[in-house]
This record gives sequence, C-alpha cells and structure tokens, in this order.
Amino acid sequence: MFKRVYIEITNQCNLKCAFCDAHHRAPSFMSADKFASILTQVREYTEYIYLHVQGEPLLHPSFEEILTLCDDHHMQVQLVTNGTFIDRYPEIYKHPSLRRISFSLQSLPYQSHKDHDRYIHDIMDFVLKAKEHVYIDLRVWANAEENPEIAGYIQTLKDTYDPQPTKRKDSISLIPNVYLSSADTFLWPSLDKDYNSDTGRCLGGTRQIAILAEGTVVPCCLDADGIISFGNIFEQSLAEILAGKRYASFVHAMQNHRLSEELCRHCTYRDRFQ
Repeated sequence: MFKRVYIEITNQCNLKCAFCDAHHRAPSFMSADKFASILTQVREYTEYIYLHVQGEPLLHPSFEEILTLCDDHHMQVQLVTNGTFIDRYPEIYKHPSLRRISFSLQSLPYQSHKDHDRYIHDIMDFVLKAKEHVYIDLRVWANAEENPEIAGYIQTLKDTYDPQPTKRKDSISLIPNVYLSSADTFLWPSLDKDYNSDTGRCLGGTRQIAILAEGTVVPCCLDADGIISFGNIFEQSLAEILAGKRYASFVHAMQNHRLSEELCRHCTYRDRFQ
C-alpha cells in the first residue's frame, strides 16, 4: 500500500514560476477515460491521490468530470493549484472526494496577467465558502518576507483572522480547516546538478509513486521528466509495473539506504528525510 499516488492530469501550466523546473515532455492532457482506468488500478494500492506533479490541474477541460470519477471511486483527493482559475470552479468543494486544496500563493510574483488583489480576493472568497467541506492550505515559501507584496498579504491574513499554532511548526491555523503553511525552497533533481551521494532514503517508490500525464510511472513527484520510468500504465497494468525488475531493485536499494538510480544520487530534497 502507498501513502499516496500522484496523478498528473496535465503537464501544462499558465504560469512560468522560477521555482518550478520546466520539463522536457510533449504537452499532454490525460483523457477522462484514461484517468478512470488509472483509478481502477490505483484503488487497489491507496485511497489517497494528489492531482499534482507539474502543470495546473484547473486548466484541464474535463476537470469536473475527473473529480466526479474520484467521487465514484471513493478516493480522497488533494488538489494543488496556483489558484488563478478558481473562479471558474466556485463549487468544486461539493465533490465528496475532494479532501484538501493547496493554493500556491508563492506563484503570485509570476502572475503578470492578473490583478493581484483580485487574485487574493477570489481565493479567499472561495475559502470562506469551502472551509466547512475541505481542508485548505495557503502555501508560501519560508522566505516569503523577502517579497514585500507577499509579506503584505500574509500580514493582512493574520490581521483579519485569528492565527493559532498547530502541531506543525511550519503551519498556523487562520480559521478552522484553513491553514497558512510555509516550506523551504528546494532544487528539483537533475542529472545536470551536483552529485549528492549514493546513500540515503526517502518516500519515493516505497510510500508513494507518481503517474505522469502520458502514463509514465515514476517513484516520486520530483521526477518531472520521467527519467526513472518503471513502465507506462497505458501499456501494461500497474501490478505488472510494480512487479518489474527496475521497481523491485529501486525499492530494495531504498530500504537498505542505497540509491540504485542516478537521478536520486543528484537529489538534495531527500536530505530532509535523513
């Protein structure tokens, strides 16, 4: 069983944020039929899916249908979005499968096409309607104070609501079910980046996998180019992929604090799990 499975319904985004490495794959939108076939298989391994790797999920023309499929399969969904299109989906919180929505407020400096005050207003308008139905994370980088505009919005949120500490040091509760969370910036792994080490471990492959929009199954949401391909779920079953030699070798090495794949040896994000 996996703690979660990431499913990338599209690898296309309306923004070009500096903190999100550009992938080198062909533009792709996963069809609703293919998504349904994935859910049928994934349901055997987890009930938690994240609609996220790269791309903006709310760009998908069949997004509502995709959530309805999640409802039908009794999945628990976390949506990660930059929030620029949330006004198109004012009632998606009514989908019983939708468990948590994470808004990437750190994308704000890259939204040259949209009025920033309106952006925050649209998100908070949605949040206040949805908070009784889903958990909501408003995400910023830990160094957000270095950007005066984002810092100003954060302070306004704190002044408007009643911030309370939570069990997580990187998160505060603004109102019930609504959290302001921060995280350290990180580097996406790449074979072009500095070598890290061939030892260590993380959750990739053991507690989670990711399925890219074109069907490639990879160990985690940071393999945005599908370098560590265990197989393609549109060409063979997930059970066959997980029974394959490359996946078995990956997991065996990870369980023994060794890294069998070169991309992992260039990854620094996994240092957080040491």
